[in-house]
Amino acid sequence: MTLSVNGACVNIVKFPWSRKKEVQIPPQPIQPPMRDRVTEIITKLRVQSEKLNRTTQRLQARAKELFDLCVRAQTEKDTARASMYANEIAELRKMNRVILRSQHSLEKVIIRLETVKEFGDVMNVLGPAVNVVQQIQGDLSGVVPEVAGDLSKVDEMLDTLLVEAGTVTGETLDITVRDQEARKVLEEASEIAAQRMKTSFPELPDAYKHLESDTEAKG
Repeated sequence: MTLSVNGACVNIVKFPWSRKKEVQIPPQPIQPPMRDRVTEIITKLRVQSEKLNRTTQRLQARAKELFDLCVRAQTEKDTARASMYANEIAELRKMNRVILRSQHSLEKVIIRLETVKEFGDVMNVLGPAVNVVQQIQGDLSGVVPEVAGDLSKVDEMLDTLLVEAGTVTGETLDITVRDQEARKVLEEASEIAAQRMKTSFPELPDAYKHLESDTEAKG
């Protein structure tokens, strides 16, 4: 670069080290207190998942017992009793589908929370997690109210953590993305629950298969 000073031409040399360097801010690692709270949430979700697992085992055992009673009543031509048992099985199957879907949804949330290492991760993971937990809470309120109540407390913890992470990073999570991710988790959990229902839960006797669709229509 040439500059004229008092009629004389002066060459100005720009040295490389005179340039401003671009400073890249590294991802901010999640601090121990917040990491401890994420761990606490994971532990609470595991406890609720195990409660749901025990509940589905009890329902499965009861449905097997009712199935045997239903078959016996059919053999004895006792249509009224057979129909009563079949209706109970249909209700148990409906409840168990909800519980299995909820359990697998919680497991997926747990797996995602275990990947959280930075505040940016917190925003991306906690947003959908809040939606999933709220959905499960609503689904279980009339099926396993104890678990629904405990999930309400977890939901509050997740909300608080999400707000704090947003304050630290200055980021906000797109609501559409948040909803899409939550929907994806719930849909995958529904597919797994349907597979497990086929392989592990007693079916209705053939004469009473229609009761299941009737029960779903009511619920």
